[in-house]
Amino acid sequence: MHLIKKITNDIFYISLITYAVYFMLELLKEGLISNYFDLNLLLIFIIIFAILTIIFYDKKRTS
Repeated sequence: MHLIKKITNDIFYISLITYAVYFMLELLKEGLISNYFDLNLLLIFIIIFAILTIIFYDKKRTS
């Protein structure tokens, strides 16, 4: 179970950083990312893994 928590947490943070970078690149030059990839799909992926990260959140670790 600990491995699943770590993988879910890592995937969430990696996808969030990837989204932020892609979004900034898209703001700098329109069509750079959106011509090849829909950022909304990545955002749905982030939301799913955010929910899983919250579900697997370990309260003992913060104390």
